[in-house]
Amino acid sequence: MTWILLGAVAVVLGAWLYSLYTQGEIRRLVRALRWIVGGGLAAVAAVLGLRGNMMLASFVGIAAAGVLTRGRLGPIDFGAGMSSPNNSSKVRSRYLSMRLEHETGSVSGAVNEGLFAGRDLSSLTAEECWALYDEVADDADSLALFESWLDANRAGWRDWFAEHFGMDSGAGADEGRRADTGSGLSGIDEAYEILGLKPGASAEDIRKAHRTLMKKVHPDHGGSSFLAARINEAKDLLLDHVKRSAR
Repeated sequence: MTWILLGAVAVVLGAWLYSLYTQGEIRRLVRALRWIVGGGLAAVAAVLGLRGNMMLASFVGIAAAGVLTRGRLGPIDFGAGMSSPNNSSKVRSRYLSMRLEHETGSVSGAVNEGLFAGRDLSSLTAEECWALYDEVADDADSLALFESWLDANRAGWRDWFAEHFGMDSGAGADEGRRADTGSGLSGIDEAYEILGLKPGASAEDIRKAHRTLMKKVHPDHGGSSFLAARINEAKDLLLDHVKRSAR
């Protein structure tokens, strides 16, 4: 019975780890392996200790501590080299600074200037959100970023704004506003920030970051058209930069 239970647990864990791999969640996969391997070694060390084999138990215990605390087992890296991972993207406009978490797909932000300068978007009331929406309406990038945040954090905001403040919530009006959104990045540094990469990233790093982010923000999956466009622009700019640097 015990072996059947252990086998079932192993199957469930294997299926979960495989799902992380197929979804491109490499950071979560490595972190999970770190705790599974480290915890397994710690359990083995405990069993060996209870059986009186203290020397072998101490060696296995040291290995477990190395995996759990330092993320390493000899030459094997369980995340020690990922202490500064590409785990978030940053996009800025005149009024707003936005942050997209790669692992969760959550979108957070803060106000750079204007009536609510210095405020976190999550602290704004519904009425304050409308006031900010009206304030940033003259800046297409800020408007598109704020709409992205509202889509991710305030479900039904368009209908609420239409009901309480008379905003035109029709699809045509929404597309009209977005059609005016400017394109083009300020430079290489912004492109790196958007993809969550550091200068010197390889073409493969750029493509991997792009694939991971597009799974989070692609419009077909309920994401943001504006963020998807920025991510595509960043990828193209950085790939071109890598190509030119290699010449």
